[in-house]
Amino acid sequence: MTPPTESEKIGVFGGTFDPIHNGHLAIAEFVRLKLSLDKVIFVVASDQWLRKHPPEALSADRFKMVELAIKSRPYFLASDVDIVRQGHTYTIDTLRDLRVQLGDSVALKLIIGADAANLFHKWKYAEKIHSYATVVVVGRPTMKIKTPLLGGDLNTDIEVKYLEGPMVDVSATMIRNLNKSEKQIEEFTPEAVSDYIKSKQLYRK
Repeated sequence: MTPPTESEKIGVFGGTFDPIHNGHLAIAEFVRLKLSLDKVIFVVASDQWLRKHPPEALSADRFKMVELAIKSRPYFLASDVDIVRQGHTYTIDTLRDLRVQLGDSVALKLIIGADAANLFHKWKYAEKIHSYATVVVVGRPTMKIKTPLLGGDLNTDIEVKYLEGPMVDVSATMIRNLNKSEKQIEEFTPEAVSDYIKSKQLYRK
């Protein structure tokens, strides 16, 4: 990862990406253009402690699929900072580690979906997120987002940017289920990703 230039604006888009799909790419591109971001970093999680089930693909495979998906877009980068750290993935640790890597001059924009925003109060050290990044919530037109993101005894001074994002009818769960049923997934993922899934025989069981 190349060092940022002064006052560079960088989006941080984390997830298990199990697998990455066209919806992820559409959201990242939408936010990049809307906020004039210089780059968007896709941070591949080792796991996510709020998820009920662990990722189906190994972290190495999920990271490789992200690399393949963004290969032709120089303004998209892949980061394995959460995989290297190991253990549960907490966003506060992700942002802290990226801040160390990128320096203090960069402006980080944490990109999350509306569903994640509604669970924000459960995040580890959620009240400290704003010390590292502006939170950018991307929602669907019909999705209601609870405000403020934090409540109760927690500090509510969280800088948040709300955006109505693109409607892309695809999910990683849908892709995994289609692949298990031996149905086509090419229209939902970049060709390089679908080829990788086939070659590695991922999401077959």
